Amino acid sequence: MTGYGAGQAERGGLGATVEVRTVNHRFLDVHARLPRELAHFEVRIQQAVRRRLIRGRVDVSLTVQKPASPELLVDGEAARSYLIAARRLRDELGLNEDLDLRTLLLLPGVVRDRDPRQTPAAADEALGALVDESLESALRGAVGMRLQEGEALQAEMEGRIGSVRTAIGRIRELEPASAIEAASRLSERLAQLLAPAAVDPQRLAQEVAVLAERADISEEIARLESHVGQMENLLLAGGEVGKRMDFLLQETQREVNTLQAKTVCLEIKEQGIVLKAEIEKIREQAQNVE
Repeated sequence: MTGYGAGQAERGGLGATVEVRTVNHRFLDVHARLPRELAHFEVRIQQAVRRRLIRGRVDVSLTVQKPASPELLVDGEAARSYLIAARRLRDELGLNEDLDLRTLLLLPGVVRDRDPRQTPAAADEALGALVDESLESALRGAVGMRLQEGEALQAEMEGRIGSVRTAIGRIRELEPASAIEAASRLSERLAQLLAPAAVDPQRLAQEVAVLAERADISEEIARLESHVGQMENLLLAGGEVGKRMDFLLQETQREVNTLQAKTVCLEIKEQGIVLKAEIEKIREQAQNVE
């Protein structure tokens, strides 16, 4: 199912914006578009999506808004210690070089943020919390849209399942006449092939009974009714529907094929065509739902 959601979170000038887009897909396929320096968040994002969604292609995009350049502090004591140590080493080794300002500023502890708590790990953790918050908001929006679409799909599927039940009901009405017609056709055909004097009536009756039993479609009708009932219950129960519905539709299609192969009744065959058309339409919709 299709859906879209966006979320944003910001604290202390640092912000994260997440957009989630979903389209139809038989399985769950998650793609995250992240800045290269935030690639380590991909697993975190995929896990969050998999907790909320079951099927569909999901595209997640993340953008980060960084605060203005922080005020920096220069630790003069640390710089002085580096310089003294460097000069002592220079004199001991008889070197002519001295530390320049650029090199000195790059040494650990010489320059730092005004907030000493903002270590790289702390900054990453703060950003991660913002990503989680904005992603959750985006997923809520996407799931909400998918639920609305799901309600419309459910109504349509219920209508088509009702058409399937009607067609099966008509086949059940035609079943007795179909059995009589099958027996009649077999009798006529055998009478044409064999000379009347060579036909044993008792033997003929036995053969007709065997062939009529092979043409019996009562079991197929019963299984079709069972499958339809399970589909109706599945829609009413909610939850994960798509995969189980796919299975029931496959079994229903198989029963219709068997029924059409066994019957000689033209109207039953026509109802089988109606069933196949409705089943295919339901299958198209089932592939869009969870």
